[in-house]
Amino acid sequence: MKDKKDNKFYWSAGVTKNEVIESLNDHRPSIFRNQANRRALVLVAIVCLFSLSLVFCIPQPKLRSYAEIVLLAIVLLLYFQLRKAVRNVADAPDELLDERQISIRNSGYLHAYRWLSALMLVYTIAYLAIFEFFPSHLNWAVNFKFTEPIIAICMWVASLPSMILAWQLPTEHSIPEEAK
Repeated sequence: MKDKKDNKFYWSAGVTKNEVIESLNDHRPSIFRNQANRRALVLVAIVCLFSLSLVFCIPQPKLRSYAEIVLLAIVLLLYFQLRKAVRNVADAPDELLDERQISIRNSGYLHAYRWLSALMLVYTIAYLAIFEFFPSHLNWAVNFKFTEPIIAICMWVASLPSMILAWQLPTEHSIPEEAK
């Protein structure tokens, strides 16, 4: 019963205390301990998020709905894998991290907010260009709903700090069992 009480859930971060501690103390080998693999994961997530943003361009409704569901599932899986790849540091509260981890996380958030502002500028210009500058060429845009781009933007906001940390963190070298 005491174990359940010690496992505090941080609502603003979306993590539990045990989840963060287990992730930080995990020494099992993983392909995402390598910086190149984490960067590949980030690039795949970026492609999937942009693809989710552009699903509305598919003219057939059935194909569009299938593509949206598949891309949303892939994006959610990538989001959780990104969090795991950076050991939940991007989402952990201050009381569970040391000073070095807090400074790395805060630096990641600074860069994430800068990239997010640039990304929102690109989204705004792209959608203005599509709907304002080329309205006669886009008859299919009459029934446009903003659900896919809004979902993609929400996923950008949620996953960008983990993406930045996954991109910046160096390769983790495993510690041999004899050295522990």
